[in-house]
Amino acid sequence: MTDVLPVCLSLAEALHDDPFYRAVTIESEEDEEHRKAVLADYFALAMTEALGIGEVQYARDDGAAIWHTNEAAEEAKSFILARKHGLAKLLGDSGFGNYTRISQSMSQHIPLHLSDAWYLSILGVRPAARGQGLAQRLIERTLSRADREGAVCFLETFNPLSLPFYRRLGFKDAIACFEKVTERDYWILTRQPISSD
Repeated sequence: MTDVLPVCLSLAEALHDDPFYRAVTIESEEDEEHRKAVLADYFALAMTEALGIGEVQYARDDGAAIWHTNEAAEEAKSFILARKHGLAKLLGDSGFGNYTRISQSMSQHIPLHLSDAWYLSILGVRPAARGQGLAQRLIERTLSRADREGAVCFLETFNPLSLPFYRRLGFKDAIACFEKVTERDYWILTRQPISSD
């Protein structure tokens, strides 16, 4: 397997200020270097899970898009359980408690019709590599396959500045939500498959 540490560190650099990642790394908040290492390990666990229940697209070592495609229904539970055990050890009681509460809270807002949709779990490109279209290329790889498979896709974002970017890629119907642990607004966006006819 390829060394994923460089891309995990890029994701940590890209997403270190995201409210969700701030909340789950609360036990490391006094030491930014340690928090970056914890985030890199978090993303490594997410990649391992996605390789079992979805896919990971890489932009060299500069970033990645991590997807849950729901194509491995039988094996999904074991990959999800393994990641949760890993996160409990990595994040500590407070961080994992926040992770659990935020995940449960956010899952309650996902519309039922998205239960089988493909989910863009994580997208990040390190700041020094931005402006080259990497994020768009990362997402388009999986969106092209989703279109061929007729799969609906969705994502959640805490960043209002990212909404125009996702809309250009066909994500619509933004649902505005509020997450209580982070005390922040976030949005759920959905993309219907685009026919090539």
